[in-house]
Amino acid sequence: MVAALAGDTAAFGAMAERLYTRVYRFILRNIPHPDEAEDLTQDTFLEAYRKLSSFQGASKVSTWIMGIALNIARNHRTRAPRHRYQWTSDEVLETIAHASPTPYESAEVAAFAQSVSDGLESLSEDLREAVTLVSLEGLSYEDAAAATGIPVGTMKTRVFRARRILRENLEKEGKLHLLEP
Repeated sequence: MVAALAGDTAAFGAMAERLYTRVYRFILRNIPHPDEAEDLTQDTFLEAYRKLSSFQGASKVSTWIMGIALNIARNHRTRAPRHRYQWTSDEVLETIAHASPTPYESAEVAAFAQSVSDGLESLSEDLREAVTLVSLEGLSYEDAAAATGIPVGTMKTRVFRARRILRENLEKEGKLHLLEP
């Protein structure tokens, strides 16, 4: 980052290349259209390059970039209301250790994934963003708070509330047992 701040475009390019996949995945979770997510990811790095002089070093570069990505995704959702948050990834199926699931088990897992997706969609935007950054993106509370510009305590509260609501929804639907190993 020091080299990029000094005007070394190759250093910025190397940093962008290192973070590109992470930013793309994050935006894709917020804007579930691959082509648009790709464009918004590129917009994120263009904006970061334009605003390079505003980087103060108070947070990690990745946190700063994720904050820019979050703002770009928010702006896009606001301007295009048809883009509601929807988690439709089937990656959850790959992480479940079943040698050969029965059709019933496969349907149950798909229903569970849909319940989680519906639950995420039903959350307010601030709760959804918080749980996405911490639980899906794996950011620390501190980094997620820095990315969104809120206090760490507020981030922790939002993630706690979001998880509680999601758990309650799964409990109501009788699918909470699917979280247990």
